[in-house]
Amino acid sequence: MKRQFINIVIICLLMVFSSLKIAEKEKGQLFRDCDQCPEMVVIPSGSVYVGSYEEEIGRKKGERKRVLATIANSFALAKTEVTLGQYRVFMEETKYKSNQAFYKGEPLVGCNYFDGKSYGYVAEHNWKNPGYPQRETDPVVCVSWSDADAYAQWLSKKTGRMYRVPSAVEFEYASRAGSSSPWYWGTDPTEACDYANVGDRAFAKKFPTRASFSCTDGYVFTTRVGRFKPNKFGLYDMVGNAWEWTSDCFQKDLTNAPIDGSAWLENDNKECGARTPKGGSWISGIAWSRAAVRSRDGADYKSFMLGFRVAAEIDK
Repeated sequence: MKRQFINIVIICLLMVFSSLKIAEKEKGQLFRDCDQCPEMVVIPSGSVYVGSYEEEIGRKKGERKRVLATIANSFALAKTEVTLGQYRVFMEETKYKSNQAFYKGEPLVGCNYFDGKSYGYVAEHNWKNPGYPQRETDPVVCVSWSDADAYAQWLSKKTGRMYRVPSAVEFEYASRAGSSSPWYWGTDPTEACDYANVGDRAFAKKFPTRASFSCTDGYVFTTRVGRFKPNKFGLYDMVGNAWEWTSDCFQKDLTNAPIDGSAWLENDNKECGARTPKGGSWISGIAWSRAAVRSRDGADYKSFMLGFRVAAEIDK
């Protein structure tokens, strides 16, 4: 009986070791389904604590309390945010027409913008002109969740692989890359400018009323994707550059939010018209750029700081 028990333990240990080897082998694998498609990184299965501690620096009311999330199956996530050039290919091929956004029954024309004093929609602004200069390699902004979803559906039809906008848990799991700190590089906000395009000293000169990091990344607005250091999964700009859409319907109370990687698509609080961006952007200070932070925006809302990246199934 004792020998049988020992054999069972050995088998279990071998199975765990084997699964760890498989996960390690999968981690960081890259693929691209077409020339203009996003390059995808395989994110291994595993567990990580998501949410924030009560005493975490910059913690916002309504953030998820610390909880262990487990992703049972590997998935793929774009190495960078979808770029202006990649989105342009989609628009030229499909002639896609974006949904009209409304606020209190009134149409919102253009894209939301901050002039240093207040926010407001500017009719002339759009994904081709967010109100500041961009390169084709910068992240596309002034795109809604509906636009991001349409882009993912187009990729799915084009490549035969299932693409989607990632869930909030998938995004935070991938951003943390095994870490439990406010940012994937650790706890020191002065290191932010090595890893992210955030609200820095250069930004603060133009927008002195906004909170910023006490370091210099050299950019006021967006910059080329992949310019800064990646996290341990090989993903770039999971913090900063552009806020990124996730598929979760916004929920005020995250007590019962999924922890298995699925998106929360219920609408018990009747706010499913609003989605949950994550990651912060070039305009974000310490409080609005952490792994646990989230925002709330209407599914058809467009902002000069808000873009996206796509997730995908590994097998076609």
